[in-house]
Amino acid sequence: MINADDEYAPEYIEQYLHFWDELHAAAEGGTGSLTGRVKSKRDRLSLACLVADLEAAADVLPRRWASTGTVFRLQRRYREWLVLVDGPVDRGHSDLWEAILAMSRALGWSED
Repeated sequence: MINADDEYAPEYIEQYLHFWDELHAAAEGGTGSLTGRVKSKRDRLSLACLVADLEAAADVLPRRWASTGTVFRLQRRYREWLVLVDGPVDRGHSDLWEAILAMSRALGWSED
């Protein structure tokens, strides 16, 4: 799978999600700047891979978690999530941090 390193630690994933527009723009070669916002001094290709990794990690979250919807909203893919949800949303899983931890683990990060 993906080689884990600190880049996939929950704290960094949280930053990436909150500055998604800038990350996405930088990956596409736009004028978006990540300087001072998230830990990343990468070229466009590696940023595009990072975006793909984060989207793939969101894709494996349980569909019915309310926090999955929040992640998809932050990734500007909320409509996609609405189509994928196949039943009632579990509001008991509304903590964004829970979803971020699951994403980190899916990307190979561990607390060890």
